[in-house]
Amino acid sequence: MKYPRVSSAMKAVDLRQIPPPLIIGERLNTQGSKKAKQLVLSDDFDGLIDLARAQVEDGAHCLDVCVATTERSDELEFMKKLVKRLSLEVDAPLVIDSTDPAVVQAAIEQIPGRPIINSINLEGDGSKFHKLAPLMAKYGLPAVALCIGPKGMAKTPQEKVATAELLYETGKKYGLREEQFMFDVLTFTLATGETEFQDAGRNTLDGIRLVKQRFPNAFTVLGLSNISFGLVPAARKVLNSVFLHHAVKAGLDAAIVNAKEITPYNEIDPKERELAENLIFNRHPNALADIINHFEKIDTKITTSKKIDVDPSWPAGKRAHFRIVNRLKDGIEQDVILAIMEKIPGNANEKRITEIAKHITHPAAIQTLNDDLLPAMKEVGDKFGAGELILPFVLKSAECMKAAVAELEKYLLKEKGSSKGKLVLGTVYGDVHDIGKNLVKTIFENNGYTVYDLGKQVPLQKFIEKIEEVKADAVGLSALLVSTSKQMQYFVEHARQNKFSIPILCGGAAINSNYINRIAKEGGIYEHGVFYCKTMFEGLKTMDKIVSVERGQFIREWKEKIQKWTETKVERPQGDLPHSGIKPVTPPMPRVIDAPIRIEPKDINLDQVWTHLSKKSLFVLSWGLRGRGIDDPETEGERLLNEWKKKVLDEHLFEPRAVYGYYVCHNVDGKLVVEHRGQKIEFEFPRSSQSKHLCLTDYFGENDIVAFQAVTVGSKVQETIELWNKQDRYTDAYYLHGLAVETAEALAEMINQRIKSELGLEGKRGLRYSWGYPSCPDVSQHHLVWKILEPEKSGMTLTEAGQIIPEQSTAAIVVHHPQAEYFVL
Repeated sequence: MKYPRVSSAMKAVDLRQIPPPLIIGERLNTQGSKKAKQLVLSDDFDGLIDLARAQVEDGAHCLDVCVATTERSDELEFMKKLVKRLSLEVDAPLVIDSTDPAVVQAAIEQIPGRPIINSINLEGDGSKFHKLAPLMAKYGLPAVALCIGPKGMAKTPQEKVATAELLYETGKKYGLREEQFMFDVLTFTLATGETEFQDAGRNTLDGIRLVKQRFPNAFTVLGLSNISFGLVPAARKVLNSVFLHHAVKAGLDAAIVNAKEITPYNEIDPKERELAENLIFNRHPNALADIINHFEKIDTKITTSKKIDVDPSWPAGKRAHFRIVNRLKDGIEQDVILAIMEKIPGNANEKRITEIAKHITHPAAIQTLNDDLLPAMKEVGDKFGAGELILPFVLKSAECMKAAVAELEKYLLKEKGSSKGKLVLGTVYGDVHDIGKNLVKTIFENNGYTVYDLGKQVPLQKFIEKIEEVKADAVGLSALLVSTSKQMQYFVEHARQNKFSIPILCGGAAINSNYINRIAKEGGIYEHGVFYCKTMFEGLKTMDKIVSVERGQFIREWKEKIQKWTETKVERPQGDLPHSGIKPVTPPMPRVIDAPIRIEPKDINLDQVWTHLSKKSLFVLSWGLRGRGIDDPETEGERLLNEWKKKVLDEHLFEPRAVYGYYVCHNVDGKLVVEHRGQKIEFEFPRSSQSKHLCLTDYFGENDIVAFQAVTVGSKVQETIELWNKQDRYTDAYYLHGLAVETAEALAEMINQRIKSELGLEGKRGLRYSWGYPSCPDVSQHHLVWKILEPEKSGMTLTEAGQIIPEQSTAAIVVHHPQAEYFVL
């Protein structure tokens, strides 16, 4: 019997392997592989080819290829170059993985073979399907068809086969055949313990069976590793292998997986096999706890044998270097003293260091700084950049460095000749966020620079005065929001007009290289450089160049790059955008209207608030527990969370407060008009240029109801963070900041749930939209909310630009309409 095939330039492969499954290698994917992402960002095509070959050698029949990154905007060109190289040098057929149909089309036209498209679905308006289906029809290509329909991801077996039916029927309109569909019935992690997903494994297996029965000539495929996401590596390997065995038995034709990490079913330890099957088939309530406990014990045995310690036979300078890199603070002061003594010529080291004159210890101390301590921090920075260290570990190293430098300074002459350079640093006017700025200060100071930290909400004139006062080598500007990043433009314009000669370093979540290049070039290139520093270590490398003998060449090369740079502009539709067509619905009726409801600390149980905590956001985004620098981020995250919850409660670090209320509102000429104590307060929200043309005002009608809310964890937490930073407790300050931010978000979610309950809203009704996000980007509208809710009575004030103080606070508008959804402009 003949089966459909895919091919490269050199080889054809049957989609239906005997025995199954078809193995699609997953490692050439920037969205799931740290190594692939690093290779793409460094333009290392040879490394990517080697990674592809290694997967084929490990048993992959085809290779999934995804090169999308947030750091690069040239996905299409990079994909074309890579698939061309792969087609010439690797014989495995390719699976083109991109969310951009234009990238998929360009790759298909570049490949001398028959690839697989990854993927199509009918999410939202199904636009991706309708763009790719004609390509499938034109070239006869198969595609991974995700069981996602207009209502979202299919979870039950019945939903999975119904969505597959919808995909197939829609495809028939384009002339697609059954064998062109590789249905991915979707699987969800079993590691959350949530009731909704306890049967996810069984549902996936049953979904495969139903789809194969309904579409015998089609194929089934799974992204296998999703099933085990969140477990420790050893557990993931076993669970993935056991699940693959049962999926193949159920009729699975293909798996996207790292073939090297799959163990044959009969080679798996029988006890571990049983633990995995108990979880997959949800045989008893403790199945998840059992597998976690079993593999945690194994991991503990492995990790406890890898204790890092200092070799006492090493020279003292090497020991100090090692302590900084490996975060071993105890004993570093003594090693610094001995390292200085080792570098003093003659017999001086027979004396106590306190008996030696500073004009003798000074050169030895400088040599220790330059030869031992600063190279250690450079190594830490390089490891962080390579993904081998997580940010909390970097801060621990910084604490070690701070202690080392504090000891070393005792043996320097009073002249401040040991500083590498001077940086004036601050968060721009109107911006109350300073966590990023504080990290920059920490890293720069621990790499030998003198930092003049002006704090947050710094006016332009204050920057200028400090630069002139201290004769700074550079200025560092930080901004979190788009609205406040405009202050950077004002500074550059002022510097250009007044012929300043100081390099300007810019960083923050709101900005990117396009923005900084634009403000550096508009009105004539600023001669002394405006540099985008994505991370603190990029900023450090830039500063190192600025104060080095290479400065002239560095600035010249930057100017040449800016002269050649042209901005990529997104074309926006011209003229008025059409209405979304959404009709208002009958509003719910709250018991109280036009009266803020306040909740004080005594009425808020933090343990209850923390049940709404997004652990993924806390562990990965706020605490940076990701990458090769940490073996088991989930376990480490849980340990830290328990530790910090106790600390917050014991030391009363959070003072949570909330205020919310319900108000009559009207949609008047596209504006939301809110009634409040005889006043009419107008909100104007932008309309999306995307296909649905959504606007928040569309969800409201005449005599409607809108809710507003504002929450905070209090001002004490920010005071504590600032105190700890002054005490060199950088890591503690970092962890507390992250938990405070996520606790504010959890409190906002809890209040949102209360609003939904009081209004009798079910399902997805009652979405909250916070200012500063795409649907309502203008944070200055906080001033309107403050007129309505008066959050200052709950300890929350605003800057002139509309940012909330304390920083760990958030406000939102709540929409009751059942069709409400999040959208971009």
